Amino acid sequence: MSHILTDLGEEYTLETALEGVSITIGLYDDSTDAIGDTNDIADITTEPSDGNYARQTDTLTLVDESGDWAAETATQTSFDVANTTGTVDSYFVVVNFTADDTGDGGATDHLACTGALSQSYDLSNVDTLNIDAGTIGWKIS
Repeated sequence: MSHILTDLGEEYTLETALEGVSITIGLYDDSTDAIGDTNDIADITTEPSDGNYARQTDTLTLVDESGDWAAETATQTSFDVANTTGTVDSYFVVVNFTADDTGDGGATDHLACTGALSQSYDLSNVDTLNIDAGTIGWKIS
């Protein structure tokens, strides 16, 4: 007996759970933190903490990527990193919910996903770091 999530099931799951959802996005250095499947937000230790850096918010939209549905940002996400130090090579997405896995007593910030940036950035050499639309998010396949 097979167990599959069809393309229509993927679309339904994303549309009913993620279409239009606001997410919080941050930057970090995965070459140091090496985030894995069981990590949470507290495991990110290299997020910048100085200068103008601040996490950004964006909204998810749904797209069909060659038959696999994805929830991703539809607009460019820009970080003001003037006067910020450190190196980043990845982004992370924070979502707030009550997680059964962690036994939360209520809604708490959790790490939903991470992704690689196009390159590693020394933030002391950058004033604005832009992440293209369609880069941040996740796909069900």
